[in-house]
Amino acid sequence: MTLKQVVELTGLCPVHLANGEVEVAAVYCGDLLSDVLAHIRPSSLWLTIQGHQHVVAVAQLRDVAGIVLVNGVAPDPQTVTKAKSQGVNVFGSDETSADLCMKLAGRL
Repeated sequence: MTLKQVVELTGLCPVHLANGEVEVAAVYCGDLLSDVLAHIRPSSLWLTIQGHQHVVAVAQLRDVAGIVLVNGVAPDPQTVTKAKSQGVNVFGSDETSADLCMKLAGRL
């Protein structure tokens, strides 16, 4: 499923959409950056409450499809700037990680 299709299915709010045609292979929920670095697979959609700019660096290092800030968390302005300069997809959602995972279950 493409990132654009995931956005349509889940109602994610794009903060920065660099490439909507990237394939999403899995979903990963995590807020501890070291855990995400160790376990997220490339092409995953990362669900987190961390809105600071370090999430962009982790996403780029692990080649994720996109970052979703859940629970209504807004990204720091530096996060948006870094995402734009690094070409990282970032979205927002008022929903929880669990709710988004249930919407995507069996579809990826």
